[in-house]
Amino acid sequence: MTTLPLSRRQLLRAGAVVLALPWLESLVHADDAVAAKGGPPKRMVNICTNFGLYGPAFFPVQGGRDYVASDYIGILGDLREQVTVFSGIAHPHMGGDHASEACFLTSAKQPNSPNFRNSVSLDVVAAKHAGAATRFPMLTMTTGDGPGLSYTASGAGIPSLQGASTIFARLFLAGKPDQVEGEIARLKRGQSILDRMGDQFIGLKGRLGAQDQQQLADYSEAVRDMERQLHANEDWVRRPKPIVEEKAPADVNDRNDLIGRANALLMLACLALRTDSTRVVTIGIKGVEGRPVIDGVTQDHHGLTHHGKNESKIEQLRVIERAQMAAFRQFLVELRDTKEGSGTLLDHTQVLIGSNLGDASGHGTSNLPILLAGGGWKHGQHIAGDRSNNTPLAKLFVSMLQRFGVETATFGSGTGAIAGLV
Repeated sequence: MTTLPLSRRQLLRAGAVVLALPWLESLVHADDAVAAKGGPPKRMVNICTNFGLYGPAFFPVQGGRDYVASDYIGILGDLREQVTVFSGIAHPHMGGDHASEACFLTSAKQPNSPNFRNSVSLDVVAAKHAGAATRFPMLTMTTGDGPGLSYTASGAGIPSLQGASTIFARLFLAGKPDQVEGEIARLKRGQSILDRMGDQFIGLKGRLGAQDQQQLADYSEAVRDMERQLHANEDWVRRPKPIVEEKAPADVNDRNDLIGRANALLMLACLALRTDSTRVVTIGIKGVEGRPVIDGVTQDHHGLTHHGKNESKIEQLRVIERAQMAAFRQFLVELRDTKEGSGTLLDHTQVLIGSNLGDASGHGTSNLPILLAGGGWKHGQHIAGDRSNNTPLAKLFVSMLQRFGVETATFGSGTGAIAGLV
């Protein structure tokens, strides 16, 4: 008997209720912008903890594959062969202390400059490449307030989602029929506005100089991108959302429950990837001004980061950051233990974990703590760079984008792929 190929879209339109439908070879989208070629799709997760990670506890002393695990890296345990640790790496000409958070995924320079303008972020470039293959081109979340990590090609900030229950509803809870139709009507109104704008552009072309013509061409391309996304959104609105066995997580209302908030978003990221609801996830893990809800911590988080080499403060800071590393580990374990094709979800997902601050005590933005997991790379090593002359972090971003399928040799301040990553 001949088996006809069946797309996920056909299955969903048949009215079936899908229980956490993962990527399946026999259900590859025939019409995806990024159809899987010879295996599961590629995915990317970017995680930034904006209060830094204490360097002496994060960085191994030795480089190479035989490095002795540091305190924090030792927490990853049997995941060692699934991660690469980087040192001597940073965005050049950054400065900016806490303002550097906005540039973690962009590498734009001098965020404290009065004329600063951000640039496109790593996740947005990856999401554009993935296109409309999933319901959500990207999912950007945060545990708290403040600047986000995701920026458009024009440098505009993309608001991050907050509140675990709200995010869960957006991912998995179906709206009532009138809500669905209302959403479709909204999308169509957006389409008609863009169509009218397009007609105005055509009338302008003959009256503009060369520089204005180029600006108009760039803007028109952005409009076309929006139109394509609107059409994709309308198609996705009509399809049932996946149903998951997990219950909607309760919101963690205590802003000082740093780990509780982080765990909720990491769980949601895992569910979103498992159900192929998105292929690009960004999570901002914000430090807290008060005392974190962690046993053994008696002082406020921000104050502990400014430890001034006070040993008692450093030990409490390490308690907080060990808990963060344990949360990262659990997230990686969940990806590793999810089978997909002939491998695991972690095999097909690049996970970047790091911070925009290298020395949080002095607001330093060099020698950033950076770790890359999964994604099919040959891991199990510490790539030790020059701590006096840092390697541009954006070179790692170039490698990640190339692995994701983006044909590029540059990103931000990075030209060429990073050396040593196999």
